[in-house]
Amino acid sequence: MGSPTRTLAAPSRRSLQRPFPIPIGILRVTFWTVGILLASAQAWIFRYQVSADSISYLDMSDGVLPGFDWHRLINGVYSGLYPLLLGIFRRIFNFSPGNEIPAGHLLNVVFFIFAFTCFEFFLVGVVRKLELRDETAGDNRKTVALPQWAFLPVAYSVFLWAAIDEIQVSCLRADMLMSGFLYLAAGLLVRMHRRPARWMSYLALGAVLGLGILAKEAMLPVGVLLLATTLLAVENWRPAVKMAASALALMFLIGCLYFVPLSRQLGYFTLGEAGRFVYIVNVDEASPHWYLQTPGSAQGSYLHPPEKIFADPPAYAFAIPAAVTHPLRFDPSYWTVGLRPHFVRQREVAAVKANLLVLQELFSHLLIVIGAIFILAFLCGGKKQVVAAMAKAWPVWLIGLAGCLMYVAIFVDARYVAAFLTLFCVGVLVGFPIPVAAGRKIVQLVVIAIVVVLLYPILLDAYFSYKQRPQSEVDFQAAQALTSLGLRPGDSVARISPFVFDFGAERILRVQIVAEVDHMHAKDFWTSPLQTQHDLLQAFASRGVKAVIATRPRLSAENQSQWSRLGATQYWVWRPNTQ
Repeated sequence: MGSPTRTLAAPSRRSLQRPFPIPIGILRVTFWTVGILLASAQAWIFRYQVSADSISYLDMSDGVLPGFDWHRLINGVYSGLYPLLLGIFRRIFNFSPGNEIPAGHLLNVVFFIFAFTCFEFFLVGVVRKLELRDETAGDNRKTVALPQWAFLPVAYSVFLWAAIDEIQVSCLRADMLMSGFLYLAAGLLVRMHRRPARWMSYLALGAVLGLGILAKEAMLPVGVLLLATTLLAVENWRPAVKMAASALALMFLIGCLYFVPLSRQLGYFTLGEAGRFVYIVNVDEASPHWYLQTPGSAQGSYLHPPEKIFADPPAYAFAIPAAVTHPLRFDPSYWTVGLRPHFVRQREVAAVKANLLVLQELFSHLLIVIGAIFILAFLCGGKKQVVAAMAKAWPVWLIGLAGCLMYVAIFVDARYVAAFLTLFCVGVLVGFPIPVAAGRKIVQLVVIAIVVVLLYPILLDAYFSYKQRPQSEVDFQAAQALTSLGLRPGDSVARISPFVFDFGAERILRVQIVAEVDHMHAKDFWTSPLQTQHDLLQAFASRGVKAVIATRPRLSAENQSQWSRLGATQYWVWRPNTQ
């Protein structure tokens, strides 16, 4: 009677691990297709959209074009790899000024594919660990490794949530490029876990981390932590010490392509100014946020802050010798030169609390992923099972968690931490087994629920964004209208706008914004007395501006005759020589 009992028990375990009706290859192709379509759709829908960062990267990318100085690629806040690649792309295809913004979004899709490829490399290493663990499992075990057909859809969905919903390709930014190097480094770390240390692995890791630093300065502390983690991850740490040191040296050697010219430009040694600037603004609370008149709790004094030229509504002038679209946003760290971050416990605690709330909101999107896995883990055996499972893939989720905590101390934005959250979730998935008793159908339902919860909002957002998309390139129309009014590249203009992403027309025309009303008080201008409006416009004119460009002005019967609409766009212009 014993034999029939064994025959009935065995299929219960095999039911979870036997091949899924959909081949794994088809599963991969499906998610790759969905991912590329979603990224392409988002890039196309937002092909005309720019941000302050986008304009800065475009200005930096000019350094690759004929007639420009390559030093434009060196910036205290924005690393140079993204604008370098953007500039090469522009130079190869010779895009016109009116097409360079859509072209940048096209390149973003290429960076998405790069990040997806790097994630696939990471995922292959993780899947091998799943397979090895399953091979060593006995038939009489109560738990099994998460099968590939369940693991892959969840991992791909988390990646697409991070890349499309949080990092996005709707603006020209370096976060997607950096995420690719992060996944690539994590893939190398997975392959080094519990294996003998090898020179080639460490040198490859050092090179990847160095390129990551050129993509974004934040990869520097992550790279140091990751190399330190390898010493505990490899089979024997002793021979790995000199390899890790060599990888660290290679990482810094590649990073010197950024560190050295930036240090020479500033006149002192620096590994990047982004951390200093963000801490001064967000923790020391230098204010106003972009116009930097008071240092907050930061030490020192401004060497060349923006000049306040009008009190109510507040307006500022800012100009630098370089021909850039918006000097205030091109290199924000320039305006905080002379200040040093200063730790004040109350301010740091307040910043950490605020950032933890942002991180908590992001974690809530992944609650179904983490929650479902933890529930299954507790069904397997409670706290001991959870602790043992977390120890199995600790290098992956540790790097993910550390990356999130790194930003908590200063400033958290979804696009900064999304890739780290992906590593954390995948690390959790690798570690947690599921009970045999759960059954194949239960696991299928859990996986389907996770995929739907993560991907449905992305599809919904794409649909509504498509319905509300701009019908034409309004920035190009505005630039043409300004040209017809006599403005030329190199002219100075001023702005009145409640937004920080509407510099496209100025960039296309190649004029420089040298003054503006504080964007937080832009609406106050239109409710001010007519004489106040006139005085402020004259203050702009005294700075040599050829035009004042307003976005969505609230014109009245008294002042409407002074302003002209730029085509059929939301932009209006005031010209001093016509008043």
